[in-house]
Amino acid sequence: MPIIPETLRALRDKRGHSQQGLAERAEQIKGASVSKRTIARIESGEIRPEKVRTHTLESLAKALEVKPEALCKPVTEISDDEWKKRGYIPLKVLIRDDVRQNYRLVLHQYDVELQDLIDAAPWMFTLLAEMSLADRRRRLAEWNDAFDQAMDHLPSHLKHGCSAISDVERAYFDEDSSVSQRDIFGAKVLRDWDGTGPHPFDPDETNPFFEYLKDLADKLGSDEIGAKDSELPYGAGMPRWPVFQSWLHSLTGGDNWALFAVQNVKGAIQAMPEELKGKEKTDERVQWLIEQIPAEMKAREEERRAKWEAELAEITL
Repeated sequence: MPIIPETLRALRDKRGHSQQGLAERAEQIKGASVSKRTIARIESGEIRPEKVRTHTLESLAKALEVKPEALCKPVTEISDDEWKKRGYIPLKVLIRDDVRQNYRLVLHQYDVELQDLIDAAPWMFTLLAEMSLADRRRRLAEWNDAFDQAMDHLPSHLKHGCSAISDVERAYFDEDSSVSQRDIFGAKVLRDWDGTGPHPFDPDETNPFFEYLKDLADKLGSDEIGAKDSELPYGAGMPRWPVFQSWLHSLTGGDNWALFAVQNVKGAIQAMPEELKGKEKTDERVQWLIEQIPAEMKAREEERRAKWEAELAEITL
């Protein structure tokens, strides 16, 4: 049976592989090998389906963890139940547009697979969370030692300063209890606050984990994950944090339509000719990006922008 190019492309996308990623995965499997160029030629139809060699078909099937015949029938015939039998389950989640854009940029910048990001998310989050808790334990110990030393050096005629000890001890207990329960966002600290004295912190503006991440980003000194780009939306525990903003600005020359193309035209970055990627080619690159926007998509966006500007004008008046 001849391979179906659309099925190969759909299965590759479903597994989160780029053409290069699928080729590399095939190379890791004993008895399998296929080049990126061959995959691209099959998917584009440059190689006629019936001309695909048996070894190539079998290599692709092994890399995708399907039977060879699965590549020779419409992808709609491969059900979720079949994927489940292979140890996979579908994830049905909604992600914000800015998060989707972050995924795209990370995949492009680090040449990793979507599956790699999904697999890494739990342990990467755990690593950061445990690092933040360890940092809070260290600060708590240093604070406790420093306070004890300060009290030891308090002059006898200022003993009324000891009245602050109870507030300090309460704050210490709250933080120690929070850390011991892996309360990374400090929710327990807020719950335990009895309404007297200064408010611990405003969850609409900050939380312990957010502060740790910002501090870590500042220490790295990378423009591509700058703390200045982060914000907490309406008290959420995790920040909205766009990545590679400096790179995006350089790529698009600050042009709104070029940026729109990068964010909304699938494959625009990957399809960009190499000769347009230099700093001296900004004008040509911007024009090329704008030309990748389908006419219908651009018309819809122009209509949306016009409507937004009209609404903004009414509010201003």
